[in-house]
Amino acid sequence: MASSATAMGNGGDVVPIGCDQVGRAGGAWKTITMGNYRTVIALRDALVQQNIRIGHLAAQMLRLPTFTLTSEYTSIDLSVVAVRQLGFRSDRASFTEIYARAMEVGLRLCPPEVGPQLRLQYPDQKAGEYLLIGMEHLPTANGADAHFIIGNGGAGLLIIGRSAGVDLTVAPHSRFVFVLRR
Repeated sequence: MASSATAMGNGGDVVPIGCDQVGRAGGAWKTITMGNYRTVIALRDALVQQNIRIGHLAAQMLRLPTFTLTSEYTSIDLSVVAVRQLGFRSDRASFTEIYARAMEVGLRLCPPEVGPQLRLQYPDQKAGEYLLIGMEHLPTANGADAHFIIGNGGAGLLIIGRSAGVDLTVAPHSRFVFVLRR
């Protein structure tokens, strides 16, 4: 597979990526702040105070000690890319394939904190939009791996978890959030 795919903010050609946005060479889709919560409880409380629905798997991921926060105040640039933009035209692609291809085109996996931080810092997300967070998977209470998804189901903003086993796949129109390399 050639490395000609262009994700939003990756440089190269302008690529429509959904979210009613268009990627521009050298620019990020969104820049978010991290390290602004001292504890996971404070971060979860912020989600609750903003009336954000927290799904069962997401709540498990936030409760376990494997979910950690960035200790230093920092900002990171994010890119949104559809699976088909990474060159997958078939019916489905695995997380392993998607993550490997994203790294080939210059993207990085998100720290897990990006899920709840992006949910808080993207309050104007359009109804019907769901973004999968490209991240190292976190365990849930039953030991299964999961990752965050942020969305707006039409009745409000939410953060949920989705099982992310190696055999699970997603459709080519699915959109992932990754970190842009600086």
